[in-house]
Amino acid sequence: MDQAQTLRDYMHRFHDQQEQKPLSRIITITSGKGGVGKSNFSLNFALALKEFGKKVVILDLDLSTANINILMGIRPRYSLADVLYQRKSIWDVIEQGTFGIEYIAGGLEMEDLSKIDQTKVLLFLSQLQELQTYADFILLDTGAGISKELVDFILASDETILVTTPEPTSIADSYAVMKTVLRYTSQTPTFFLVVNRARSYLEAVETSRAMKNASSKFLKMPLKTLGFLMEDEHIYKSVKSQMPFLIAYPKCSASKSIKEIAYSYLPDVNRTSSVSTKGLHGFFEKILSLGKSS
Repeated sequence: MDQAQTLRDYMHRFHDQQEQKPLSRIITITSGKGGVGKSNFSLNFALALKEFGKKVVILDLDLSTANINILMGIRPRYSLADVLYQRKSIWDVIEQGTFGIEYIAGGLEMEDLSKIDQTKVLLFLSQLQELQTYADFILLDTGAGISKELVDFILASDETILVTTPEPTSIADSYAVMKTVLRYTSQTPTFFLVVNRARSYLEAVETSRAMKNASSKFLKMPLKTLGFLMEDEHIYKSVKSQMPFLIAYPKCSASKSIKEIAYSYLPDVNRTSSVSTKGLHGFFEKILSLGKSS
């Protein structure tokens, strides 16, 4: 029996042993364009989920401008690439960030998985399999803009949170993300909307209504709005101090809003708890299959 087959057998046995345990829910967080506050939202959303008693790990897949570590004021020692090339275990690459938030640097081009030999890929997947019941949620902070990699992330995730601002270009680019994803699947992906940096509640509502109407009319796809984040000077202060606003300014309007967004999201997850999640191992298996079919 070759090593690859031995690893497959191990992974199947591991899966059978843990099938009664809930798998981590994989959430892609993205935006149609840069500069909308996506990474800041990801970090503070993770902290809000943690306040509701959920265990969260952030996986930074924005390879060009990784910001999660900067927002927490940390410098990651290792990344997923170290796991793929067997330099470190999955437990070695988890960094402890602000207020106990756990974070993994990506450092991994998806092409790396398709180029490396099967045994190493299986070893990589077996490492991820150990992590997939570790957290309630794994948040994937992706790069902004539309790419094949982003489409694959969205299709492989359990759901996607789309962060937009009221700017017309941001709205158009967010719509383009959904439209592009639908070209690659016959399924209906689950998208949630967050409107960030609105100057008024009315502006936020109008942005949400425009996005939902366009999604329903032209894409025939439902779009649920999780909530709004208004312009708040405390957000900018927190970025400068490299401390999430939910921790630095827990009573500011942005902190109250992020808690409301997390609260709005969690009941929806509870209602769909009967739907099997993919887990982190399943996410990367899906990434591999999408890469082979493209």
